[in-house]
Amino acid sequence: MNDDRQRYAIHAAVFAALANPTRHELMHHLCDAPRTPSELADLLEVSRPNVSQHLAILQRDGLVRRYRQDGHVYWEVVDRRLSEACALIDEILGPQLAQRAHALEPAPAT
Repeated sequence: MNDDRQRYAIHAAVFAALANPTRHELMHHLCDAPRTPSELADLLEVSRPNVSQHLAILQRDGLVRRYRQDGHVYWEVVDRRLSEACALIDEILGPQLAQRAHALEPAPAT
């Protein structure tokens, strides 16, 4: 596989990981600050094992890492620039998402 194709394959794996809504939301929370799996489970209102499975996928694809501090395990993004990428995605897609949401609103009763 040539270098470009290998790079595209890596990019595709990252985008596939982020295509899952739960993992995408996890990334947004981790871009804000490092968090424990329990904190993330509470924020997303899902089980801790579910969060752990998603974090393992994000870690496998090189997006997050874990560390220990004061007896707790914290997860963080591997590069702070990922928070800029999340903000840019929101900025670019925000207007489109607002239009979609508006289009889904029921028409006023007449």
